[in-house]
Amino acid sequence: MHTLKKDQARKDFQQFRREMTDVERSRAAQGLAGVGLRGISELVPRGGTVAGYLAVGTEPGTGALLQGLFRSGYRVVLPVCEPERRLSWCYWTPETELAPGLHDSLLEPVGERYAAADLPGLDLVLVPALAADSAGGRIGKGGGYYDRFLAALRADGNPAPAVAVVYGHEFVPAGSFETTPLDAPVDAVLTPSDWRQVPS
Repeated sequence: MHTLKKDQARKDFQQFRREMTDVERSRAAQGLAGVGLRGISELVPRGGTVAGYLAVGTEPGTGALLQGLFRSGYRVVLPVCEPERRLSWCYWTPETELAPGLHDSLLEPVGERYAAADLPGLDLVLVPALAADSAGGRIGKGGGYYDRFLAALRADGNPAPAVAVVYGHEFVPAGSFETTPLDAPVDAVLTPSDWRQVPS
C-alpha cells in the first residue's frame, strides 16, 4: 500500500470534500446526528459531558448532532482557540452566543472558558479530522490544537474516548496516510453510516 505524505493527503481529502454536493453534505449531517447520538449513548450516560465542535465549510455537519445531544440531556462544551495553539472550552446550548475568535473564520461560543484540567467530568471528545484510519490514526488540518489538547487530557488522567468525525470515504485502511508520534490517536471513528471502534 502506498502511504500518502501528510501534505498530499490533506490536499487530496480537501479536494474530495469540495467536490461533494450540498445534498450529499446534508444527508451526511443527518446520518452523523443519528449514528453519533446512538454511539455516544452507549458510552456516556445521560447528563454526561461531551466535547463537540461547530463544523465549518466543507466539514461534516455537526449542528444536528449537537442539538440532539443537548435535547437528550447531555452537557456540551465547544472549543475556543487560544494563543500558542491551545484550546479552552465553553459550555454550549442552542441559545449560546457565538462570535469570531482568534481565527476570524471560526465562530466560537461566548462565555466562561475552561482548560482541560477544569473538565474532570469530560466523558467523550468529538474530534474534527480530514481522514481517520483503522489503526486510530487521524489527519487534521495541521494546526495541532487537538493533538495538544488530547495529550494534556491524557496527562491529567482523563481517558475520555476521542472520536474522529469524517465522511464515509474518509475512513481508510491503516497506513493510508503518514502519521507521527506527535499525532494523538483516536479511539473511535464516526461516519454518517457507522461508529467504528479503533484499532479495528
